[in-house]
Amino acid sequence: MEAETNEVLDDFAQETKQPPAPKEKKKKSGMKRRETIFLICILALPVLNWLVFWLYVNLSSFVLAFQDNMGNWSLVNFTLFWDQLTSPYGETIGMGILNTLKYFSVNLLVIFPLTLLISYFIYKKLAGYAAFRVIFFLPAIISGIVLVSVYSNMISPSGPIGSLLEKMGITVPEEGFLNNPSTATPAILIYCVWTGFSTNMIIIGSAMSRIPVEVLESARLDGCTAFKELVYLILPLIWSSISTWIIFLFTGIFNAGGPILLFHPDGGFNTMTLSFWIYQQVYGGGTYGGTGNYGLVSCTGLIFTCIGVPLILFIRWLIEKVPTVEY
Repeated sequence: MEAETNEVLDDFAQETKQPPAPKEKKKKSGMKRRETIFLICILALPVLNWLVFWLYVNLSSFVLAFQDNMGNWSLVNFTLFWDQLTSPYGETIGMGILNTLKYFSVNLLVIFPLTLLISYFIYKKLAGYAAFRVIFFLPAIISGIVLVSVYSNMISPSGPIGSLLEKMGITVPEEGFLNNPSTATPAILIYCVWTGFSTNMIIIGSAMSRIPVEVLESARLDGCTAFKELVYLILPLIWSSISTWIIFLFTGIFNAGGPILLFHPDGGFNTMTLSFWIYQQVYGGGTYGGTGNYGLVSCTGLIFTCIGVPLILFIRWLIEKVPTVEY
C-alpha cells in the first residue's frame, strides 16, 4: 500500500513539474555564450604570448643549435662551443662560466647565511635594529648607478678604503681594484655582498614574522639559547620559504651575475659572465664581431639546459626530503 502511494505521488510530481519557459531558457543560453566568449578573450592574449614568445622561440632555438650560418644541418656549433670552452685566450665562455659560478656561490654561501643572521637580528629587535633595518634597505632605494659611483670612489687608490688599506700594508693596484684583471671580479663580488641583502631580507623577515610567539616563549622558559632558537626552531619553521628561495636560486644558476655593465660596459678586465658572453655573441664584441651567430648561442643554451634541468630536479628532490613544519 505504501509503495503504491509513493508511486502515485511521484507521478503527480512529474505531471505538475513545469518545463522552463522558452524566454528563460534562451536567456540562460545567451548568458552562457557571453561568458564563454569573455573567457576566450581573456585567455587568448596569454595563450598567444606563450605560443609566440615561449614555444616558438624555444623550438627555433633548438633547431638553430643544429644548423650552421647557412642554414644547413650541422654540429659545427657544438665544435665552436667546445673551442670557446677550452680556449685559454681572451674572454671566452670558460671565463664566463667561472665568473657566473663565483656569483652563484657568493649568493648561496655568503649572502644567504648573512641574510639569515641579519633578519634574525632585526626580528629579535635587538639594540639598534631600527637603524640597521634602514641601512640594509638603502641599496634597494638608491639608484644602482649612484651606488656603483660611490663604491668605485671608495675603493680607488685615493679613496677612503684604498687609503686605509695602504696604511694597513695592503698593496693597492695603481690603476685601482676595478681596473685590474686579477681584482676586478672580486671587487664586484664584494659590492654584490654589500647590496645583496634587501630583497632576501623581505622574504626571510616576512617568514619569521609569521612564527607564533608562544613557541619561542616556551623555548625561552626551557632555557633555549639564541643559537639553538635560530637553528632548531626558527629555521625549521621557515623552511618552506628557505627551500623556495634555494630552488629559485638554482633555477638561475647559469644566469647569475653582478652589475658588470655599470662597472665595465664592455665586460673587460676579466669580468665576463655567461649572460654577457651570450649578449656579445649576438650583438657585438664577441667571437664573430656581433654578426648574430644565433646557432652558437642556441647551442650554448641547449647544453646548459641539459645540465641545469637534472640539477634543479635533484635539488628539489633533496629539499623535499626535509620535513616541513606546519603551524
